[in-house]
Amino acid sequence: MAKLLPPDDAPPPMFGGFNERTLKFLRGLKKNNNKAWFEAHRAEYDEYLREPSKALVNTLEFLFRDRKMPFVANARTSLFRINRDIRFSNDKSPYKTHIGFSFPLDGMSKERWCGLYLGFEPKGASDVSIYVGGGIYQPMPDQLKEIRSKIARDHKELGKLLSEKNFKKEYPKGLTGESLKRMPIGYSEDHPAADMLKMKQFLFSGVMTKKDLFDEDLPETLLKKFKVAEKVVLWLGR
Repeated sequence: MAKLLPPDDAPPPMFGGFNERTLKFLRGLKKNNNKAWFEAHRAEYDEYLREPSKALVNTLEFLFRDRKMPFVANARTSLFRINRDIRFSNDKSPYKTHIGFSFPLDGMSKERWCGLYLGFEPKGASDVSIYVGGGIYQPMPDQLKEIRSKIARDHKELGKLLSEKNFKKEYPKGLTGESLKRMPIGYSEDHPAADMLKMKQFLFSGVMTKKDLFDEDLPETLLKKFKVAEKVVLWLGR
């Protein structure tokens, strides 16, 4: 008899949180970034990084669907591979020493990525550095051209979204990223959205604590932060 599968709206396995052993493994990997050490500690990797990461993504997949948020969470594509691509790098260390998760806007191609991101890595002997936010990190030339054209037409709408009370609270720096020193060709120096038109990246980031990361309610914490950014991501990506 075929095994019955849970319905699409069935809750995923419970996320139990990351913990000090997660960071301990990453610190050890940073000091011993080689295959022999990794294989000797693979069980720790699976228990304290891989499985909690999958549970986090599966929980967010359920929550995105339940709250009708247009983001993709998938255990096969949202988790960054621990293996580094060293083909064209002078640094031949085989493994990453940070954890990353990406949640693209539904319908976006890999080449025109726009969405949400969470990443963390150990900081010093006992702390952790966490990035939570999103936007567009490296837009393709045609994508960048489209965004600038949209900014030129509708910068007031984007400005309202960035000035919204909850967005400013969660992401106080607004949109950040690399910018041109001069205006792109075709735009006047005195354009009211000159600063945004010069941008080459469109990123926003907030603050999370170690306590948040270790809490079993991390998926809900992320969901609240991501919900606040939803309209900005939609504006940039569609």
